Amino acid sequence: MIYIIHRYFLHITIVIATILSSMGCMDSRVISPDELPGSQLRGTVRLLSEDNSFAINKNLVLVKLEGTGFETLTDTAGRWTLNLIPKGTYTILYSKPGYSNVKRFSVRSDGAMPVIVNPITLVQIPPFTVDSISIEIEDDSLEILCRINQITDVQRRVILYIDSNVIDPLQRNRYVFTDIGLIIEPGNSIGSIRIPLSRFYDSGLVSGKIIYFAGFPILRFEATADESYFAIDPITKKTIFWNVNANGASAQFTLP
Repeated sequence: MIYIIHRYFLHITIVIATILSSMGCMDSRVISPDELPGSQLRGTVRLLSEDNSFAINKNLVLVKLEGTGFETLTDTAGRWTLNLIPKGTYTILYSKPGYSNVKRFSVRSDGAMPVIVNPITLVQIPPFTVDSISIEIEDDSLEILCRINQITDVQRRVILYIDSNVIDPLQRNRYVFTDIGLIIEPGNSIGSIRIPLSRFYDSGLVSGKIIYFAGFPILRFEATADESYFAIDPITKKTIFWNVNANGASAQFTLP
């Protein structure tokens, strides 16, 4: 009887020792980087109106990692957070109705440490459209005449895209060159600019080539530390201007 009791307690001791041992192994197991749950991305967004004032309420800006299911909305202070982001390099897309869509390229996550993304500013979409563009060759230059849909009370600016292919108004990341010198002064709805023909030849375009123009309203195109107003497309290496109203007009001519 004593022998049986001894075996019983010995069995219990072995079971308890096994459980404690397995618990110790769980606590001390080394987790590989591939098993990490992911890191946190966080940042802030500002909203800028045409009159250069910043919105107090900065909520409901959609922030998403392009090509993934990760997305969130900003709070009233413009803050946003994305959790459990796997290791990788991402493009962040910011959007809000009435404001420019902005992308931030090459944001890296190591899958472990938090990443604070630089603040970004979304600008109110220009409240006018380009109705028409006409082109006339005069001597050694090209005169471009642009008409917008309203007589303006402030200075307006139109960005021109020039290419040997039709310009995609929603992409605007493939072109030969751009020009932001077309200004429409207060009290007018028409503006013009002259571009020397030599600029086309110097850009690699040849005589007899059909050249396509597209003009769009633009606000805020200067360089900033936070890269809010434009960025370099990592694929085409072209400058992408974010604060553009895609409601534009187009024209074409044959390069003499």
